[in-house]
Amino acid sequence: MVHEHKGFIDLRIIIGLAIALFGALLLIRNFDPELARNIWRWWPVLLVAVGLRILIQSPESRQHLTGSIITLIGLLLLLNNLDIIDVRFRYIWPAIIIIIGLAVIFRSGRAGRQAIGTDFVNLNLIFGGGEFHYDSPNFRGGKVTAIMGGGVIDLRDARPEADDIVLDVMTIMGGLDIRVPVGWRVALEGTPILGGMENKTLSSDRELGASSQSGKRLIVRGMTIMGGLEVKN
Repeated sequence: MVHEHKGFIDLRIIIGLAIALFGALLLIRNFDPELARNIWRWWPVLLVAVGLRILIQSPESRQHLTGSIITLIGLLLLLNNLDIIDVRFRYIWPAIIIIIGLAVIFRSGRAGRQAIGTDFVNLNLIFGGGEFHYDSPNFRGGKVTAIMGGGVIDLRDARPEADDIVLDVMTIMGGLDIRVPVGWRVALEGTPILGGMENKTLSSDRELGASSQSGKRLIVRGMTIMGGLEVKN
């Protein structure tokens, strides 16, 4: 079953816009400090967009609590910046901590490995993570974003439909552990920035033996910023 879930705006576009906006504001401040302050009042809109994107992402990585909290904080900050309400965070933060504690208790019995039968990886791991096992007979690669979170992507039972499969990854202060079958060749084409990307899979013909004839290659592309990525058998 193909399941790519491409609705709404890509989370990475929101992150890129946030970084570009911050740089633009620093530049504008040098010429017109008042204009920069007026624009800065609207920055919580990006938090709202991130929260909504988390709430409607693919079911296997949907994080209702994280998305709801980020959206709520973004809305409160926006209303405060527009002088519509007066936000006192000394009252809000304790309530958020209580909600998180109750969510941990509620979900403790349901945590664990998730079996996912889709053909396409589409994960956004924000302030959390998990172990995701893919066993599709027509696996086609995919995309993973981990921000202050991470997880295990288990592809050992996946069966690609093509010889080359691309997995696009981005980690920001997060980490990913990708597990592949013995016999798959792995090519890392990412850019680590204050982070690391490491291929620990069996690579030589002697190590692989007869399985080296499988011809399957996983191409891992993307970027790690103050995070880590490891691929192993």
